[in-house]
Amino acid sequence: MLDEIRDYRDTTSPAPAAATDPAYLGPATVVHTAGRTVVVRLAHTTAEEVRAELAFTFPYEPQVGDSLLVMGQDRRFYALGVLAGEGRTSLEFHGDVDLRAFGGTLRIASDEKVEIEAPRITLRAGVLRTLAQSIHEKADQLHRWVRGLLAVRAGTSRRTVEGEDSTRCHDSVTLAKDTVKIDGDQLHLGH
Repeated sequence: MLDEIRDYRDTTSPAPAAATDPAYLGPATVVHTAGRTVVVRLAHTTAEEVRAELAFTFPYEPQVGDSLLVMGQDRRFYALGVLAGEGRTSLEFHGDVDLRAFGGTLRIASDEKVEIEAPRITLRAGVLRTLAQSIHEKADQLHRWVRGLLAVRAGTSRRTVEGEDSTRCHDSVTLAKDTVKIDGDQLHLGH
């Protein structure tokens, strides 16, 4: 059977026979998707379309226009891999899932963006470093509890508070190199 399989990527060889030949191995373009099967146009013809069952070893969802590696014999075809695609790979599990790297680093990277979505997210770390050019946070409420020092170093600092702005502390020190300005309708000092 192996000598009957034709690899149609070699365009210098004579034109291959129709798809009804005993065996086919080569690229095919997805023209329609239907669950675990796809309809593909085989590479050696512009008109022949066949149904191929997905036989990927990874959870990829082909899209129309993808180029797949297809193998078939006696009108039964299987998509074995993705040569070029814009589809989606979706890993889904039931129950708890652990993803762990022993003795190494676990990296998650994307050319566009990474999204994490859940009703609750917990991060635990000995040291947590966040490096970004810009950070935008939005929340209905934000609570921070720092046992030791809370230090902020900024080029410029600006706060806008819609309601009351209250600060309680043991001691308070304000140092300015040039000007300290307090502006309000009333200023109360003391008790």
